[in-house]
Amino acid sequence: MKIKDIVLACISGIGIGMPVTIICMTLIGGFNDVIKEFLVWLVASALFGVLSIFFKSSKLSLPLVTAIHCVGCLLITCGACAIIGYADSFFGILLSVLPVFVIVYAVIYIITLLYARKEAKKINEALNGNKTE
Repeated sequence: MKIKDIVLACISGIGIGMPVTIICMTLIGGFNDVIKEFLVWLVASALFGVLSIFFKSSKLSLPLVTAIHCVGCLLITCGACAIIGYADSFFGILLSVLPVFVIVYAVIYIITLLYARKEAKKINEALNGNKTE
């Protein structure tokens, strides 16, 4: 079993387990602010994933796709913060969210980019190894 398999199993478990957990928490303890916050971030996370899928096979340039994706994720994040009530105004939300958002987005982007390059290298090596001359 590879680490990649374990990570994917954890992601699948979280993806299935969190909605079930939210439902069970609501049925047992009733809907409250904690459940509302978890539910909002769960929906926001799903929207991040949906937004990412739209750009997976895009014919746009990588910098443009990245910029559009980043702005979309920032809007989803700010929307979630507004629903939860983290600040009184959009500008207040933006000021409090932006530093953390930029760091988290950059880290995830770099990890994703490095992983894609690693996979592309493997594919190129396999193709070059299978060439007949």
